[in-house]
Amino acid sequence: MLAVITAVNAVNWADRQVVPILFPAIRGEIALSDTQLGIIGGLAFSLVYAVSSFAFGYAADRTIRRNVVVFGLVVWSIATAASGLATGFRSLFAARFFTGAGEASLYPATMSLIAERFPVAGRGRAMGIFGAAAAVGGGIGVGLGGRLAEAFGWRNVFFAYGAAGLLLVPLLLSVPEARREAHDDRPAEPPGRVLGELFRDRRLLMVWTSGLVMMAAAFGYVSWLPSYFVRVRDFEVPEAGYLVGIAAMIGGVAGSMLGGTFADRFRRRRLAGELTLSALAAGLSMPLVAVVLASTSTPVLVLAGVLGPVAIFAFFPPLQTVLTEIVPQRRLGLAYAINILFVAGIGQGLGPVVVGHISDATGSLVTGLAVTVAGMGAASVLALAAGRVVRRGI
Repeated sequence: MLAVITAVNAVNWADRQVVPILFPAIRGEIALSDTQLGIIGGLAFSLVYAVSSFAFGYAADRTIRRNVVVFGLVVWSIATAASGLATGFRSLFAARFFTGAGEASLYPATMSLIAERFPVAGRGRAMGIFGAAAAVGGGIGVGLGGRLAEAFGWRNVFFAYGAAGLLLVPLLLSVPEARREAHDDRPAEPPGRVLGELFRDRRLLMVWTSGLVMMAAAFGYVSWLPSYFVRVRDFEVPEAGYLVGIAAMIGGVAGSMLGGTFADRFRRRRLAGELTLSALAAGLSMPLVAVVLASTSTPVLVLAGVLGPVAIFAFFPPLQTVLTEIVPQRRLGLAYAINILFVAGIGQGLGPVVVGHISDATGSLVTGLAVTVAGMGAASVLALAAGRVVRRGI
């Protein structure tokens, strides 16, 4: 089960992360501003992603979660391919909109499956493995996408990535899962009441807010990094794609695995100890990102570029394990839907737009990217505060 959903997660992130490396080609052909590109890379996807996650989260708490993911995989793969047919801002926005709607199915269903099938003591490592797929998929999306765009054009990249997702449908259908009634024979709770209680839980709000701020900073940085290398450092598009893709893949896999493994260890020391690890990871990411933006030495830039994703990706598995400890299993689908609202809907949506808007306003992409460093520092402080609130049980 974990192997299959990890493969699906890799495709999920490849479809999501291929867009930034295509910014220069899209910008040249259909003349979009940085603000519009930021919307395409963020809000066009993230707003509907967040809203749709509630429907998928509700379904994940009541139905066969594998089938929820199958439906979403088909939708987002077709929508990704449709992005290659875009002729302007509106049509590209619409394609990314439906990509986000389909991808919203994945996390509520798969996080619930992992929490159900893995004990607490090993749950962090399982979530680290699943999270590492984001690095692999994102790395492939950027690295391979840049090369394919150079050779075949940006439209064909979307066609190829959409087809790759559809090829995983039979594999996903092979995962066995019993109906939810076999696990819990209690009457279903009204979703409105469940959502109200989850939103009123201050512990959850603090965890979600720290994730929101870190995702805004991290996704704003990652989304505009290829353009930074092309426009500021004079890299060729394939070179920028390789550098960002390899850095995301190596650093992200290492970061997710380390974050998940050490989350289990920090948890054994004290309640919500995982959040201390998140705070350390966010704090470490600040100087590494600053070095990428300021260094004039290519070897130093490459080293910091690889280590940065290690710290960034290590931030998130501890947050997921804390949620599974706070929220009962029967409510995890909706809890992760709210998590998506905060982290992906708001954080991931705003990050690229804020960077793009500051770039347009100041005429400097470096200035826009510098804001992400401050965001990572804020996320570190918020993670520490969240840990204290969880331990007090407020």
